[in-house]
Amino acid sequence: MSNKLFNKKWRRLLGLFAFIATGGGLIVSTAINERNIYKTEILIIFGCFFAISLADHFRQLIEKDDKNEN
Repeated sequence: MSNKLFNKKWRRLLGLFAFIATGGGLIVSTAINERNIYKTEILIIFGCFFAISLADHFRQLIEKDDKNEN
């Protein structure tokens, strides 16, 4: 049973890392290639929202794993 939970936890973390890599890569590549400073500022704001959502998603992921272990 614990092996099944362990695999499920790693799959969730892998999905989270894929989400981080995709979103972060898109934000960074757009910021590097964009020449307009105002669009870059807006992109930085969206990047902050992206970071907040990642922290919230990670917290929910950990709480869900803690509930499953009990």
